[in-house]
Amino acid sequence: MSEWLAAVYDPLMAPLAPLGLRRWRDWATRAARGRTLEVGVGTGQNLPLYSVDRAATSVTAIDPDGASLSRARERLNKDVQFISLQQARAEALPFAAESFDSVIATLAFCTIGDPAAALAEVRRVLKTGGVFRVVEHVRVHNRPVAAVQDLLTPMWQQVAGGCHLNRDTLAAVERAGFRVGGVRQLFGGLVIGIDAVK
Repeated sequence: MSEWLAAVYDPLMAPLAPLGLRRWRDWATRAARGRTLEVGVGTGQNLPLYSVDRAATSVTAIDPDGASLSRARERLNKDVQFISLQQARAEALPFAAESFDSVIATLAFCTIGDPAAALAEVRRVLKTGGVFRVVEHVRVHNRPVAAVQDLLTPMWQQVAGGCHLNRDTLAAVERAGFRVGGVRQLFGGLVIGIDAVK
């Protein structure tokens, strides 16, 4: 994500918050427990949702983009010592196997260059029985709308930091070996919430 995209991301996302995206971010972060990893923290919209009264004992939030991480740092409450930010790519997580009790990702897998590699890495660093909770916009099942998503994706990738409008994230999570316990839908299935376990 470029400097300008990091600067406009929050204003672009703001209209979606009252439409349900804020609730979904809260749903995703509520799964955090023990040692938690957030993949693709971006500008840090989820950071205020982690709090000491929840079950997470620590949160390590990663993103490959330095400009986004700078904005995320501004969101950190100085009193919250259990959140750390780190520049890293999801496809090559710098953590030991079975390091985390939970992994959270919201609107991140649309931009990851190699989602299969990133999911394999998430599975590697997540403890057996650990929770993987994902909120993502995906390719819809409605064929005409999906065709439009396919048509727009190459151009959209150029202006939106590599974002794909047409990924089947649920199928990718299942292929990676996670057990999916439930799937929620928003905006007619354009956005989904995946509750999975290693």
